[in-house]
Amino acid sequence: MILGRKAQHPNEIPLKGHDSLTTDFREIARFWVSQERSFVLVAPGVVSSPYLLGSLIVESLHTAAAGYAAMDGYSAEWALAELWRGFDEERARIGGAEEPEEGHA
Repeated sequence: MILGRKAQHPNEIPLKGHDSLTTDFREIARFWVSQERSFVLVAPGVVSSPYLLGSLIVESLHTAAAGYAAMDGYSAEWALAELWRGFDEERARIGGAEEPEEGHA
């Protein structure tokens, strides 16, 4: 810890080059993965609506597909289809979709 700030994780994504990311923005999630497991942190106090978080996750899949297309030579359509396939398979593996309770839509 330096001057009350925790040191950055050596493997976190650098924010250099993202000058438009001002202090008005709030981080809402971090995804970490190792050979053995994954670790996800979500800030529900920042995005208090599960519906909005779901919408942001879908937007992130489209952004990720464009990133894969730009970096790895895949088409954005193929990358998005693979992202959806992984999303759908994991969703089915952990229990699928449930209807929201009355009053919690």
